Amino acid sequence: MRKIVLALFILFSALIAASFPPSGFSVAGRRVQIVILGTTDLHGNLYPTDYCTNKPDNRGLAKIATLIRQIRKDNANVMLIDSGDTIQGTPLEYYHNKKNNTPPDPMMLAMNELQYDSMTVGNHEYNFGLKVLEKARSEAKFPWLSANTYDKGTSQTHYQPYIVKEVAGVRIAVLGLTTPGIPNWENAPNYAGLEFKDPLLEARKWVPLLRGKERANVV
Repeated sequence: MRKIVLALFILFSALIAASFPPSGFSVAGRRVQIVILGTTDLHGNLYPTDYCTNKPDNRGLAKIATLIRQIRKDNANVMLIDSGDTIQGTPLEYYHNKKNNTPPDPMMLAMNELQYDSMTVGNHEYNFGLKVLEKARSEAKFPWLSANTYDKGTSQTHYQPYIVKEVAGVRIAVLGLTTPGIPNWENAPNYAGLEFKDPLLEARKWVPLLRGKERANVV
């Protein structure tokens, strides 16, 4: 059973998901509290429904929207990020991506409404091919990140590699890293023109830039 993980994130040299207390930082002699909320492996779960049993279930963006809003109400400094595998996995997304791809992607609509700050591209974003992927990406009001996905044969990243957001005086960088195993799982046309580099090596390249040029306090 796929479950949605809603967690607090502590960001180290790569993005690591876990449940932690809200992060505390000292800024100009004062202590500030920042909450970083993260979802991962949503797999098209928008509604709180188990499609196998056709019964309500404890999952879905609609289910956790209330929790997100409550946390924002209780905390002034909140970021909301996603770690990918988002636009595949339920009959809702299958029908949208295979049968009627004209309307906006339902997951993007919901994530726009919840005001996500970013989404890292996962391997399942490629399941329906690049046309579907790029359409969903264009409908998002937040950047899709991947620092280790390149236009093949170039030094140009295909996606925005990172974001830096200043929250209560703290500069927080989110570096997107995608699994390089996509060529092992996907049909070649689904990732044509792209190559996926070692995420650890890419992190070692990007993190110094984030801490230096971008002046990130947290990566």
